[in-house]
Amino acid sequence: MDFFKLESLCDEIIDCPHSTPRWLDSGIRVIRNYNLNGAHFDFSKSSYVDEETYLNRTKRAKPEANDIIISREAPMGTVAIMPKGLKCCLGQRLVLLKVKTEKVNPHYLLYALMSQYVQKQIRKVDVTGSIVSNLNIPDLKELVIPVCERNEQDKVASILVSIDKKIGINNRINDTLQQQAHDIYMHLFYKKNTNGKISDLLIENGKSSIKVGEAKDINGDYPFFTSGEAILEWKEALVEGRNCFLNTGGNADVKFYVGGAAYSTDTWCISARDGLSDYMYLLLNSIKGELNKKFFQGTGLKHLQKELLKDRPIYVPDENEIKLFNGSIYPISNMLSEKTRENLKLTDLRDWLLPLLMNGQATVK
Repeated sequence: MDFFKLESLCDEIIDCPHSTPRWLDSGIRVIRNYNLNGAHFDFSKSSYVDEETYLNRTKRAKPEANDIIISREAPMGTVAIMPKGLKCCLGQRLVLLKVKTEKVNPHYLLYALMSQYVQKQIRKVDVTGSIVSNLNIPDLKELVIPVCERNEQDKVASILVSIDKKIGINNRINDTLQQQAHDIYMHLFYKKNTNGKISDLLIENGKSSIKVGEAKDINGDYPFFTSGEAILEWKEALVEGRNCFLNTGGNADVKFYVGGAAYSTDTWCISARDGLSDYMYLLLNSIKGELNKKFFQGTGLKHLQKELLKDRPIYVPDENEIKLFNGSIYPISNMLSEKTRENLKLTDLRDWLLPLLMNGQATVK
């Protein structure tokens, strides 16, 4: 095993433009911090610009296949690798790494950057004392990367890529299932006249005492839902059954899970009476924009106004309607949760193998 500075493994290390572009609802995709999701991209939230802005933001270099994108802040050190055929430019607080492919396998470098060996270096360079952590370009160039022989690099990359491909397949399956569930809900209940309030259905679960930081390094058997994007893990379940998990601070988001789960103190866990939990989730998910505008209030960090939301008028399905609805939705919701569980296990496997493969404790034949 040899060790090289990141700068020596890249043809170029290119900071993104620091200006904020004019965002569009469609056009050319812009990669932003929240799109970087553990080696691959998550485009559940997307931003776009026009051709002129794209050309301006790619004057120094265009992102191409096998380039690595790394975040400089919020959070630092998150990475993803460019696939073939993706036309895009970078948003703020991102850096483009043009990898020397003759010297290092790009996917191997990607996983090396994800390893604790490198992530610890990234955390140590944040000595600015500022509220927002920031990884500057000179420190990024100085990161020390463990590099094995090329044939070993290729083997390590191959096994880790195969795990991430399966995670990606599951994510795409879940995207399709989520859209199917939304379409069924909209077909059956869109524009129905209101006949009740959310409080008529709502069952509140107990407030959690677990802070997000306590779950950061936990490998457990149960998903741990937070007011952020990521699903972490916890060692025991706080709830069972079919439950919704709502952000209470920042921006509106609603998650749903079937089975044992845990959640953070800043997450509101609810279900609904009479088999209406799946309906409640899809209803709330369909009005996410309204949740942000009307029900998140306050100066600075906005918070969910629960009592206000409970009073929102809704349509409450009758027994026959919900029986028909659940007959279609339950299998979809169950499969979504099964794929979530599978991805948590695959992520655990990848993260367990990563340090072993990087330091030579495990080898691939």
